[in-house]
Amino acid sequence: MPTISVGVDDSLGLPASHALVQDGATMYVEIGLDKDFAPDSDGNPNLPPNQYPALVDTGAIESCIDYRLAERLGLPIIDSKVVSGVHGAAEVNYHLAQIYVPSLGFTAHGGFAGVHLVDGGQPYQALLGRTFLMHFKMVYDGRTGEVTISSD
Repeated sequence: MPTISVGVDDSLGLPASHALVQDGATMYVEIGLDKDFAPDSDGNPNLPPNQYPALVDTGAIESCIDYRLAERLGLPIIDSKVVSGVHGAAEVNYHLAQIYVPSLGFTAHGGFAGVHLVDGGQPYQALLGRTFLMHFKMVYDGRTGEVTISSD
């Protein structure tokens, strides 16, 4: 099974450990809705090939999608709930979607909270929370800036 690096390097002109603090563990994902996708199959969803930056966020319970991206992609609203973050509680729409991680061959599917990532100054279009991480092993070495995620 794959092991991927989601850490950073020193290409930003910062030591990798400092760049990891600034940018976080990031991977690229595809986001959309393939209505014919069968979650129990071995196949992957047929999504637009656009790749979006996603932060691996151990502080988030659920995975989330930027609400403006969800609207642009026409992802249907299936619910609304109150969620809580560092700025307090707010009601957000939940969108039916798939988040496909090509580097891991993994698809998260279901309802994703539409949150204000870009409006809040974040460079990410999605957060991959603990509902994502429960399927993987993550090793985070803050001293070196190396972060790996594997399915073994």
